[in-house]
Amino acid sequence: MGANEPHLSVSQRATAEAFTRDQMLLRAIYKAQRVMYEGKPCFIQQMQAGLSGGDVETTVFLAGSSIPVPASEITLAPEIK
Repeated sequence: MGANEPHLSVSQRATAEAFTRDQMLLRAIYKAQRVMYEGKPCFIQQMQAGLSGGDVETTVFLAGSSIPVPASEITLAPEIK
């Protein structure tokens, strides 16, 4: 970090990382890209966000499953990175 850049608090850094992750997942939805969950390739059917204790919590529903998955457990499939 440069001398003029502000230092982010832990919560601000976590929020920024969550925002970046959510953007990546939203891009995967729009481009119909595969994601990985528990080592298996999947497609995102739906993504929803809501407030949870002052933070935004994002939940993902994968195609063929009605079980909600926390966005933090989803990664891009290797061929997409």
